[in-house]
Amino acid sequence: VKDIKLSAKGKADVANPTADLSLTGNAEGQALDIEASLVTADGKRSIKGLTLALGDNKVSGDLALDDKFLPLGTLTLAVPDIGPLAALANLTATGDINGMIAFAKEGEAPTVTINAASTSIARGDLAAKAITVNALIANYLKGPAISGTIKADNVTAGSTVISGIGIDLKRDGDWTNFTGGATASGIPATATGRVKIADGTTSVEITSGEATVRGIKAAIAEPSRLSIANGVTIIEKLALNLGGGSATVSGSAGETLD
Repeated sequence: VKDIKLSAKGKADVANPTADLSLTGNAEGQALDIEASLVTADGKRSIKGLTLALGDNKVSGDLALDDKFLPLGTLTLAVPDIGPLAALANLTATGDINGMIAFAKEGEAPTVTINAASTSIARGDLAAKAITVNALIANYLKGPAISGTIKADNVTAGSTVISGIGIDLKRDGDWTNFTGGATASGIPATATGRVKIADGTTSVEITSGEATVRGIKAAIAEPSRLSIANGVTIIEKLALNLGGGSATVSGSAGETLD
């Protein structure tokens, strides 16, 4: 970021202080403009007129801050070219994203609702096209549970192409139930189950699933469980029906296989 100029002015009111902040500059050859008004009224803090503009890209909205400084409010995303914004975080990416992010609370638990779409987005050898995300993430700080839908025409990772992705998510207490399907490298597959994230561990229970590989149908024979923590995946038991036979897999995978 070059040619940075920062200006600030405010009202030194002990009960209701305010501050107007503005930062301008140049990033990746495009004009950068960040503005916000920090307002305190009746002991409540808020950020009014928050705007981050970089070239044709813009993120804007108004946010209130609760007593734990968690945001409440909505941000609008209008990003036709994600590249310059990614460069601010020292990342390289291409694509677009448009939509909204709404922060709220259910009781004392914070929630975030994401309604966003992208015609394409790519980073390195990972790329996706025609993505839509409509999801509510409850208790996103301590034990996130998600409900909504995620769809994509295709996702490419190196030479692997996954198409027709459709996942339905539904909250069930601390768990997120999932039902979905996709075609990976020409192999159609479906799965149902549930997932929970808590205390640094991701727990996955797969209740059913099937795929057809070269005419041979593989299916989950019985509910199976796995967990992921500290970079290690532990498969408690994965039972499969394979055509006329069966197989059971268990063990762990991390820096080493067991």
